[in-house]
Amino acid sequence: MTIGLIPGHTFRTVLLLVCLYTLTLWLNHVSLAVEDTNMEEGHNVISELVVNNNNQYKTVIYENEEEGILEMRKLIESSQIEESWAYLPHQEKWIEIGFNEESEKKIEDNYITKAKLDIQFLDWLMNENNNMILYHFHTSYCLSLEDKIKEREKNGSPMNDNEIEKERIRLLIKSAYPSRSDLLNMIGNSSEFFERNSDGNITFKVCSHYGITEYCLTDEGMAYLHADNSLKQILRITGTSSSANIEANVKGEILEMNPRETRDPLERIKMSPKQKRSSFSRYKIIDPLSRIERAVEAMNDEHIKVTFTPYEKEGMSQIQKH
Repeated sequence: MTIGLIPGHTFRTVLLLVCLYTLTLWLNHVSLAVEDTNMEEGHNVISELVVNNNNQYKTVIYENEEEGILEMRKLIESSQIEESWAYLPHQEKWIEIGFNEESEKKIEDNYITKAKLDIQFLDWLMNENNNMILYHFHTSYCLSLEDKIKEREKNGSPMNDNEIEKERIRLLIKSAYPSRSDLLNMIGNSSEFFERNSDGNITFKVCSHYGITEYCLTDEGMAYLHADNSLKQILRITGTSSSANIEANVKGEILEMNPRETRDPLERIKMSPKQKRSSFSRYKIIDPLSRIERAVEAMNDEHIKVTFTPYEKEGMSQIQKH
């Protein structure tokens, strides 16, 4: 059998085509690898949670959930900017997902806190992880209170310390509820997550001055969201946040004794029947935690689950001793 030899120029042409094909496959592989690697580049591993409004990099912290909550509580009291993280329980890893954060501003008659999520990066995290908790916090700082104090001073009727404290606590109570935008983010991100991880688990938590509020869609809520009336579902769920805030605005959130009353309540009970008894209405007996718990409970139905846990019930006291 005679084997014909490939002419030199033809052989070089074939070899070149093979090399080009191989190079193309390799470049495609490298391109995919670089895309995955780029998502992990620009991360700074640090020792504790911080507020980072530098969009050039993201922070990563390796610690358990309770340690992260303790650090977040410090930020709640010290920061004017909100921050967001994805917490991966199986890795005990916090990854910053906030983007373009700004402190509270007054726009027309509304007070707005700008705190976006890096959606592209969050989508990548969802592709890589089927169990996560999305955390953010509401700061104790409130621009509206500062403006109200200044306005009262300008009008010649300055707020006294008692009035300021009442208003401060009222606003802290409101900060325990997920806002309308928080609920919208929860709905959208839940939908994206379960498209990628049908058997996965995702929940959402907001930390505030008084405790942690967890909120997520129920199985019925997810099914309803994907039905034809999903727009109705979105409007209904986001409306529950407004209902909770209205609940927080009613008078009497603060557990407080009327300054004019100097006698101990037990002594009043022991008074002679002939003595005139003062009404107990002088006492405001609704404390902030009870108000929050009742309002949060009112948000629950077959489509959404919301729970509030005060910090003392989170096992925080034991950690603080260390």
